[in-house]
Amino acid sequence: MIHTFDNFLLTDSYSNKIKLEYDEKLKLIESKIRKQKNYHILDTSSWIHRCVNELISKNLGSGYYLVERVTVLKYEIGDFFLNHTDGPANTKRNPSLPNHFYGGVELSERNEYEGGEFFINDKIVDFKKGRMFTHGFSDLHGVNMVTSGTRWTIHFLINNKQTPLI
Repeated sequence: MIHTFDNFLLTDSYSNKIKLEYDEKLKLIESKIRKQKNYHILDTSSWIHRCVNELISKNLGSGYYLVERVTVLKYEIGDFFLNHTDGPANTKRNPSLPNHFYGGVELSERNEYEGGEFFINDKIVDFKKGRMFTHGFSDLHGVNMVTSGTRWTIHFLINNKQTPLI
């Protein structure tokens, strides 16, 4: 299920800082289902982790927090990510991950690229630069092929500090 949040937006200055700081660190990932550049930021003391944690708590509440990493993604002409789910692959890679769901933020203006629409369960996500969106553990999602320009985004894992009652 798609949710978008306008309580607190990522600023243009942070979007630009992410692009400038991580552009040279991105690695090309290419397979049958995707072609894109990405970089995982694992340092929990980094400015980007603090920024994303603030974004999460101001949009979802203080009980929610960033888990494990922030991934910077860059899609250029011909890049795409076909329908897929993140949850099973992430927990297979790291079985100690807590229950989580996913969030992201668009870093580009919509007029900076064509194509490249982000979709969840075959529904295009309403675009707004700086707006946080979330989707579930097993939601099918992807990115249509970029036909011109460059699309930047960040994605991350989110958890709730409250433990469920048994």
